[in-house]
Amino acid sequence: MPTFFQRLFTRPTATKVTTPDPRHTQVVARTADMVRAKDARALAKKHGLDILDLTWEDTGRFKGSCVGPNISDMTIQVSAGDRITCMPVIRYPNFSDKTADVSIDDVVLRVGNQTGAPLASVTLREYLRDLRKFLTKPGSWAGSETSLLAPREKDVLVSAQACFLPVPPTGKAEFNPVLFNYQSYAKAPAVLAIVATREGTSATIIDNQRDGFGAGHAWGQRLFHNATGERASFTGTRMTEFVAAGGDATDKVDTMEAAKAAGLSCVMLIQVPLQQPQVQRRSLPMMMSAPPAAAKCAAASFDEEACLDEAVIGHGEVEGPFTEIDNLAIKRDPRFPIRVTVQFYKATANGVVTAADMQVIADQITAVYKDAKAVGSLVCDPDKGRSTEWDDNGLGKTEPKDWWETFWKTQESATGKSRTDLMRQLEQLLGRRPTESELEAAIKKVFTH
Repeated sequence: MPTFFQRLFTRPTATKVTTPDPRHTQVVARTADMVRAKDARALAKKHGLDILDLTWEDTGRFKGSCVGPNISDMTIQVSAGDRITCMPVIRYPNFSDKTADVSIDDVVLRVGNQTGAPLASVTLREYLRDLRKFLTKPGSWAGSETSLLAPREKDVLVSAQACFLPVPPTGKAEFNPVLFNYQSYAKAPAVLAIVATREGTSATIIDNQRDGFGAGHAWGQRLFHNATGERASFTGTRMTEFVAAGGDATDKVDTMEAAKAAGLSCVMLIQVPLQQPQVQRRSLPMMMSAPPAAAKCAAASFDEEACLDEAVIGHGEVEGPFTEIDNLAIKRDPRFPIRVTVQFYKATANGVVTAADMQVIADQITAVYKDAKAVGSLVCDPDKGRSTEWDDNGLGKTEPKDWWETFWKTQESATGKSRTDLMRQLEQLLGRRPTESELEAAIKKVFTH
């Protein structure tokens, strides 16, 4: 029987985003509030899962620590008017970060979108072996390198999650995965981010400098679909509606079974670690999930009827040039594994999930790990010789004792703000004066994911 990765994207446009439903803002708020819904969280916990609005997608973390030499935060963000909202994600807990080792040759991507060519399938190994071949502007990669493969490239580090989008009974949701890498800074990206969907594969460097929602560094870097050199946000359409229309030019389907088998709701977010110059990095922007007291709407109740559907992923209107390598001479950092985060997108109008819904989600996530060579936690488990362990060059994988002292000095030096100033900024983010214990917990969360 084919493995999950062998089935994904095995079959080879642009869609206009319709005017939002008048209730769109309410749909967004109710969906986002799923992270605080006790009933939903209880159902997730039965499967060992958690509901989060900020996930840790790291390629290198210290043992038993929440920090490390190459760490990233991921959110799914939706814009409704002038408000930016993070959407719920169901996955294994952030701290333990259950991952799997999967052959790089089993990860298949659709390519061609970058030049407007017919879509074709290549393995991740083929894609990275000659990355220039799959760029809209090969010359945007300075230097003569063509490959981002490292000698270690046998397996990739894989995790899986279900992501919820605020989709009314008819219509679409427009969204962006948003990535913030703690080591990246201007002209020195620590990862290349690759987003693979049914409509193609798009690669961009993460420097935490571009493509925010207009709210400065606090929101990370938005990821886009590369539509022949132009960037476009992603869209989610209910699969029932997509099937009723017979699919589209990219994927023609006439049954739900065929649509589900084709992986139309699946996205892969791939991070390829890059070497950086040995200079002091810039300050780290503050990203955090909102604490329960900051919620402004009531959690969805099981008294309401669930309206969960698979979300077929597409893209919206173009918004400007797509940035690829940004004229940098990037090179692979062989110390760290490539990370592949598999995302299953769901459409909901109220954030309500049933036990049956949660079982389906758990089964989808479990399927990604089922055929892996190894499964476990690179953070909590001792070194078991997994091929995806990061190379510490003999320095050990224990969090340095001076990590926090160095961190605060870097923050104050780079931002010109004292700890007190940063705490005041946190108060502004919360929109109220937090309690002393809440402030301490929130500050820790801000600066440790």
